[in-house]
Amino acid sequence: MRKIGETDAIFYKEYGDLKRRHYFAHGRIEILGNHTDHNHGLALVGGSSLGITCACCPNDLGLVRLASFGFRPFEIHLDALEVKEEEKGSPLSLAKGVLFALKKLGYKIGGFFATCYSDIPSGSGVSSSACFESLIAEIVNDLYNGGNIPQKEMAFACQYAEVVYFGKPCGLLDQIGSVYGGVNYVDFKNVDDPIVEPLPFPFPLKPVLILTPSSHAGLTPLYASISADMKSVAKNVFGKECLREVDPQEFQQRLATPTVGVSERAKLRATHFFDENRRVLDARRALLEQDEATFLRSIELSGESSRALLANTMVPGKYKDSPQEAVDIARRFLPDGKCRIMGGGFAGSILAFPLPKEMDGFLSSMRTIYGENNVIEDCFLEGGAKRIDEE
Repeated sequence: MRKIGETDAIFYKEYGDLKRRHYFAHGRIEILGNHTDHNHGLALVGGSSLGITCACCPNDLGLVRLASFGFRPFEIHLDALEVKEEEKGSPLSLAKGVLFALKKLGYKIGGFFATCYSDIPSGSGVSSSACFESLIAEIVNDLYNGGNIPQKEMAFACQYAEVVYFGKPCGLLDQIGSVYGGVNYVDFKNVDDPIVEPLPFPFPLKPVLILTPSSHAGLTPLYASISADMKSVAKNVFGKECLREVDPQEFQQRLATPTVGVSERAKLRATHFFDENRRVLDARRALLEQDEATFLRSIELSGESSRALLANTMVPGKYKDSPQEAVDIARRFLPDGKCRIMGGGFAGSILAFPLPKEMDGFLSSMRTIYGENNVIEDCFLEGGAKRIDEE
């Protein structure tokens, strides 16, 4: 949600009354496709209304200087964009990585002064990192490239920044959601050139995010185990690099065959991959055909699959305050609406789609349990990161 006044106040304090432009970038909502992208699968992703507002003006000093509310200001010299180990995990590394990647792709980069204000709550699961990356990419696109950088190339630059400079292995789904906005069907069969298809969202449904008290800290090994398990099935059972290369019918026929070195958990997670791909296709068709019942059924089945097969709805043995507990609570107040875990899982947020007649009661009940600020009525925001002065 745009916070021009807040970011202008920071800008005036840092740089004075310079002439400036304003930008807004938003996070992403994973609608369907839980843990499919890293095995070249299918997904539905949307742009969130939560995001980062930025005030910015160009400079000819060969540097980027950025101050954000709640973060320490940083400065990047454009002649020194090399990766530094000590910078990994910081906003500076994300901005520097985007600048380097766009330059490597052949686009012009230049200096600017900027200030930012984010309304993305910690732990909301809408990918504040992808949001920030897409903001930097759009500033460079607008200031120095006439708005001509293709969205897909901006998404790749953002992913490069997160993987190489920030040091977090990730697929491209978060960046596509933030760069494109709206609702998109994504096919990662060719990860170097994924299919991104804009879709309508014809239903009178609003996504609601419920933030649980659980933390993502220290959970990287659990996330990594999902991709590793799926790929172990692809390699050791079928001789393939990833599950997308495996024929679904052959998978069903050979799933029960004992294989040395492949756990039953890995086979269950591989089963989730194929089932989730089918659900994405069902939901895509439902959006195009305005079939609300099938869309909501796909959401419900995805959540059940994440619990039963993927096993990422809670840290093992820690049900209290987990996403799984939130899903179980939310279902009490959703007679007809549906919900599921969102994102990497084990901790963080869940996504709910109450029916309009359920919305007020659902929000009130969940806010009583989780707190006013931890239950967010969101929407699918169109357009991706963009300059907002001329609207």
